Amino acid sequence: MLKTFVAVMTSALLLVVIPVKAGDFWQQQWTVPGETESNNLTIRPIRESDKARFFHAYMTSQKWLYKKLGWAWPSEKSTLEQNSTMVNYHLEQAAEKTAFTYVVIDKSDSSIVGAVYMVPVAPERQEQSGISRNAYNAEVSWWLLESAVDNNLHNDLFSLLTRWLGESWPWRQVMFPVSDKNATALQLLESSEARYIGRNLDTQEKYFSYAISRK
Repeated sequence: MLKTFVAVMTSALLLVVIPVKAGDFWQQQWTVPGETESNNLTIRPIRESDKARFFHAYMTSQKWLYKKLGWAWPSEKSTLEQNSTMVNYHLEQAAEKTAFTYVVIDKSDSSIVGAVYMVPVAPERQEQSGISRNAYNAEVSWWLLESAVDNNLHNDLFSLLTRWLGESWPWRQVMFPVSDKNATALQLLESSEARYIGRNLDTQEKYFSYAISRK
């Protein structure tokens, strides 16, 4: 699932000039949002200097994440070298504006507690689940450490993420793909304004459509 993902800007500059169409992931005239924060969390682009902390963060919840996410990641055999390659790939994608990866920071201790991925809609969504790729600008997914979920930071993250999408991103409609095993994310989406649109029995994923409202 890691198909993922920087420049600082104002939301006003982001949302002007080029009309947004469903199906557009990125237009070169757009400016990539930098970071956003709430009282508890900061979401900011992943950096090369994050590599070691990023690796050690997700490996503290390796078994839990592997079970919940359904991504075949992170493996118990994951290494720092593999992590470095993965982060380099995310950085290349961000530079090329083909996908964007952000880390989630707990402001209480500046630790990395999760990540957010903004990626183009995968072709197999339409092939396997009948979901039109042209109806959505992007897929948005995330993970949080088990300790962060235990501290109820998932509620704060989702509130911050959806607010950020409305204030700083140019898209109209995004899709949230979530594993059937990820009960925390499913509960968030089912109680939100997101709309359930289908599932893939083979991958055991559910899909939710989210219309981005502008302030």
